[in-house]
Amino acid sequence: MKATKAKISANAAALRCGALGIALLLSACVTHPPLTATQPEEAAVSAPPLSNYAAADGLAPVGTTKMRLNSYPGGLEQLRVVRRDHTGRAVASQVALNVGLAVVTGGRGGYVQSFSKDELIGDAVPELAGQSWASNPGLKELPQALGDIATRVYAARAWKELERGRKEGGWTREDMLAVAQLPAEADAPVNPGVWRLVYENLSGQDELYRLQFSAGLGLASLRFGLPPMPANCFYQSEPVTWTAWQADGWQRLREERPKALAQCIETLGQTKGRLW
Repeated sequence: MKATKAKISANAAALRCGALGIALLLSACVTHPPLTATQPEEAAVSAPPLSNYAAADGLAPVGTTKMRLNSYPGGLEQLRVVRRDHTGRAVASQVALNVGLAVVTGGRGGYVQSFSKDELIGDAVPELAGQSWASNPGLKELPQALGDIATRVYAARAWKELERGRKEGGWTREDMLAVAQLPAEADAPVNPGVWRLVYENLSGQDELYRLQFSAGLGLASLRFGLPPMPANCFYQSEPVTWTAWQADGWQRLREERPKALAQCIETLGQTKGRLW
């Protein structure tokens, strides 16, 4: 009975996720609060490095664990911009849809869920095409940094298993060597999120934009018989004018990018090591 309920629940969750548009996938699904450790020593980032492990028999964790990227819609690779007119067009389309529903249903109509600017994808910024410092840090640098943390997490697990093997006895050296080898990939994948400049105010002509960056970590809760539980990070800069963003060869963007990356590394690194 429990298995049936779990399956029904999983199917329902899948249907709900399938009903969301790409825009929701890019924004709303990656802005939930992170699942942080209840104690500092439980945080993944607190796991000791490989160099901390040594044993008289020479058996210690070995290898490197990398993060894999979940599939994501195209267009996330470079910085995008969400302007006022994107919201205007979206509102106009929604009004037209409501009118169409009213005509088809004889005035009874149908309800179309409202949205916010955070759900819009926006446009690419052509002048930044091919610039590495304008690329989405969630696709390369973030997985690399989290891979270093994952290596430490899996090394700690391997060390515990080696210690258990030494105490129990009956383990062959081949068994111990297999336990010492770290997995090539972590169970928890990286979920790339938004990397964009978003207008600050719908009314007026202030031309203020905030830089937004988000990403998630698909925690390996399935190992505990639970549905996937994402930990997420979200960075948002102070609003500045469009010309200020462009000034000095996009210097402000160059300065904000490492801040956004560092915040996400810190946030996701605080998730419990056992969930990786």
